[in-house]
Amino acid sequence: MNILTCVLFTSLLLFAPLLQCVLAAPPAIQRQMEIIEATTEGLSPFTVDPAACFDTGSGALIFNVYETLVFFDGERLDRYLPQLATNWSIVENVPPIDDPDTGLTFKWTYYFKIRTGVPWHDSAFGNLTPADVEYTFERGMVMEAGYDPQWMFYEPLLNGASANLIDGLEYNPDSVTADAVFVGKAIDHAIESNSTHVWFNLVFDGAYAPFLQILTQSWSSILCKAWCNSFGRANWDGNWGDYTGWVTYHLPSTPPLDDPVPAMMGTGPFTFGHIDTALQYWDVNRFVNYWRGWGDGNPVNDYGIDWPAFGGSKPAGYIDHLKVSWAWDWPTRATMFLNGDVDFCAVPRQYIGQVLNQPNIRCIYPLPALAVDAWFYNFDVNPTTPYGPVFDYGVFNESGIPRDFFADVNIRKAFSHCINFTTFIDSVYLGEAIQPPTAIIPGLPQYDGTIQKYDYDLAEAATLFQTSPCWTQGFTIQIVVNIGAFTGVIPELLAMAINGLNSKFHASVDYLPWAEYYSMSNNRQLPCFRAGWSAEYPDAHDFAYAFYHSQGNFAGRQNYTNPVMDSLIEAGIQTPDGPERNAIYRQIQQLAIDDCPSLTTNQVFGRHFERTWINGWYYNPNYSGVYAGNLWKWYYTPHAQLGAVTNATANMLPYDVNCDGKVNMYDIGAAAASFGAIYGPPISSRWMYRCDFNNDRKVDMKDIGGVAQNFGKTSSVWTPSS
Repeated sequence: MNILTCVLFTSLLLFAPLLQCVLAAPPAIQRQMEIIEATTEGLSPFTVDPAACFDTGSGALIFNVYETLVFFDGERLDRYLPQLATNWSIVENVPPIDDPDTGLTFKWTYYFKIRTGVPWHDSAFGNLTPADVEYTFERGMVMEAGYDPQWMFYEPLLNGASANLIDGLEYNPDSVTADAVFVGKAIDHAIESNSTHVWFNLVFDGAYAPFLQILTQSWSSILCKAWCNSFGRANWDGNWGDYTGWVTYHLPSTPPLDDPVPAMMGTGPFTFGHIDTALQYWDVNRFVNYWRGWGDGNPVNDYGIDWPAFGGSKPAGYIDHLKVSWAWDWPTRATMFLNGDVDFCAVPRQYIGQVLNQPNIRCIYPLPALAVDAWFYNFDVNPTTPYGPVFDYGVFNESGIPRDFFADVNIRKAFSHCINFTTFIDSVYLGEAIQPPTAIIPGLPQYDGTIQKYDYDLAEAATLFQTSPCWTQGFTIQIVVNIGAFTGVIPELLAMAINGLNSKFHASVDYLPWAEYYSMSNNRQLPCFRAGWSAEYPDAHDFAYAFYHSQGNFAGRQNYTNPVMDSLIEAGIQTPDGPERNAIYRQIQQLAIDDCPSLTTNQVFGRHFERTWINGWYYNPNYSGVYAGNLWKWYYTPHAQLGAVTNATANMLPYDVNCDGKVNMYDIGAAAASFGAIYGPPISSRWMYRCDFNNDRKVDMKDIGGVAQNFGKTSSVWTPSS
């Protein structure tokens, strides 16, 4: 124990008696070996096929049945745990490897050693092999099915976006035989395996920093090649042949594992049970032969090799059954949750007060989402818009706007200073959101907290407007938003502020159904528009490219082009993680403020609600739903501080960081090392969620004092006969 830990430990013992409390005994735990989640109405899975999964409803199910090569380390987005791969290495090929069959040049290679002895759920298919891993990724790139997350493999592996765009050139493999042969060989040679390893060859000009992040996601879940080909479905068998047959399976209308009925079989902690569309639920069951094991009381053999070693402090064991239902409306969910009929519950923001601080309900807050909403300025408005008039370039008139109205950076900045964000966030999100400066939001490893955002400043807005002919000529603008959007408050605030600045300024608000709104924004018919972005992987590139690169999703719809910005974004993704890469993204963030092509409006904080008998849950913003492999039901703190325990399922040992049945120097050291850390955003480098015993997203005196108070204690499990 270092000097700081000793000082903290000694001083905190003086304060420990202040942390005692006496609480009423909680109710008996219901469904000891089962967890039921009441999720949002209608949040059903879109697919059970990992290669097509691009939605949270599907990801929640897939995460519990399948596994990936690597997994995020708890709540962190910058550290990884080995999963189906035991170790990996990233090698720069010097000199680069030229592939004679395709003419492609492989500049980097990611090597993964595949874990041995991992059984498939169906014992008839034996154990996982490297060939299964190679097949999984090649199959996904062949199909490009569903909402198609496969661009995340085409970009780093083949420096492209799809089977039709590889290394900067367009192909038509579905119609042209030569193209089919080239694309097939390109996919085949990008992913290789032998008896022990799988490796990925990258054509991309750089190490592609987020590649490991992509490999943690549901679309990287590993499939069994023999099982996939045992159905007789329209599924690619993994054999390349003459490299033309694969196109038969390209772009299927329905992913093969969904047609005609859902089918799943993986290596994960749970086996697939049902998807019942009539009763609106899915469920999974414990896989008794799971390769990690389920714990025998010995921390060495327990599931806690990668998670906490639970030893004797968790006598009831992990759960056997997980059920997730999207059938219940909020009043029904609320009643069931308060009664203990469900363990996790999706709580709409406007109804938080109905369950917050209720007995036996735990709320964990704040949980920053890796998602952001923004307002986008159109640099060249399509004059066919019905929201006009829109005049020719540079023509100002009080009755409309010129089509290049927002090409003027001072106009964009003036608009950005006209939104009262305090009013917006308080009224729409009950104060549980922030206005981030740019699209590289808190929570991303490359976020820079020194970047200054646009604030509500009407005097500055007026000064900026005065640099444009619009100050004397005036303008009329219709600000359009989709029906039902919470951010509809923003155009109302914006219009009110603009109308008050100058009698010749006229702003009004109109609403459109989402489909029509989306179509018009794509056709560049809206002077400005709102949209949101959720992370496909937790790296700045995912946001920077979409928002600021001329070929990105939003920048393309805005007609925004800045060669300096493009070059910075391209340099950022080609640079390995580290100080040099962070410096590039700081330049991107500052240029986003200076150029102001869009205005980020809100990053929302979420809340997680669970019954207090739940243990093991933690928050990672890139996971979908509840990952139940490391969850169990038991009462620890604060119930464990009761003077008299009446519940059979109670452990009399709080503040046991690693749940090994004793509070010792490991727990003191862990808590001291994490003291003062917060989840953020941004997340503190010393953050450890297991040391946040009261779930307030910070490790402070309440947490570390409790560890000191219980130092030296061992678990005492109460039973009905105690």
